[in-house]
Amino acid sequence: MMTNKKNTIFYSSLFLLLSACSAPPNSSNRIQINPNLTTQSKADYLDGGTRQVSLPLNYNQKNYKRLVLAANFFANKGYQSYGNTPIETLSTMLETELSKLKRFTLVSRHLGQKGKLAEQKFQDTRVTNTRDTMHLGKELNANYALSGGISAVKEEYDRGSKNQLIYIIRVDYQITNLETDEIIEADMAEGRAVRSIFRLPSGKIIGGFSQKDESEATKQAAINALKVIANKLGNKLPIGCQVTGIRGSRFGCDKGYEEGFMGKQMVAIYIDDAGIDLPIAVAEASPGAHKTSGKIIVWNNDQDEYIQDTIRQIKENPRFARQHDIYAVSLGMPTPPEWDNNYNN
Repeated sequence: MMTNKKNTIFYSSLFLLLSACSAPPNSSNRIQINPNLTTQSKADYLDGGTRQVSLPLNYNQKNYKRLVLAANFFANKGYQSYGNTPIETLSTMLETELSKLKRFTLVSRHLGQKGKLAEQKFQDTRVTNTRDTMHLGKELNANYALSGGISAVKEEYDRGSKNQLIYIIRVDYQITNLETDEIIEADMAEGRAVRSIFRLPSGKIIGGFSQKDESEATKQAAINALKVIANKLGNKLPIGCQVTGIRGSRFGCDKGYEEGFMGKQMVAIYIDDAGIDLPIAVAEASPGAHKTSGKIIVWNNDQDEYIQDTIRQIKENPRFARQHDIYAVSLGMPTPPEWDNNYNN
């Protein structure tokens, strides 16, 4: 870890543009609602035994710490809301949900700034202790910026006996290295929510989803987009830790929930030998507050002689991990369970 303790902040500038369109009658298009996430779980390894183990792309031991995330949300010119959901409400909701990603420390750049200025104004009345009044200019500096543009669309599809309303939130975003202005990642994430209505040939709605509740559908679509963004960021910036011990199939490492691990997740264990990282196993990590324990699910079956000799020594010598540089790095980032429990379609 760098000694100057630089913090990594991501600025998320999200622009929201809402429009509505209709699909042709009797459209047979199948709409995917649940987002595709690239991650791994224990179920992927339940066959046991051994298999080839790979390290994730872009892993970096300097990033094996909680990253600092700052979020800014704005509306494009011509913003129109669904169901009386102003940009202020949607922005605050997204900022709140981002705070649930333990991979990041969220620094408020939206609603929290208003709260800070309100507190400063109150302290300026001199009714509080002046020795520890708030000082501006202490905000964290950014190493990276996450910026994106959001568009929101409502589509209607004729399904015969009923019509489907599809609410779509699309985010085109970039991650930029602020020191070099290099774009290190550019991608798109899309989230959807579906509602059903019953409409007469005349166009009159006679039942089903009440469009007065469109704001909830918009929020659900936004959360589905956020799942994709979080998953892609977790894959781009995987969390990790240094292994402190391996005994049998059990292992422990020096970072936990407060350092960025998100609940149970799969990790690749590897050894750093003379600058060469060699994967040796896949394990399921169960983080504590400041340390993680877990169980090795499969060992690497790569027939490389050095890898197999290392695995043999680890199994035979419980002190081996303490005597060598061994790390664990996440294979995909899980999403907060609240996102599945509170934002179902």
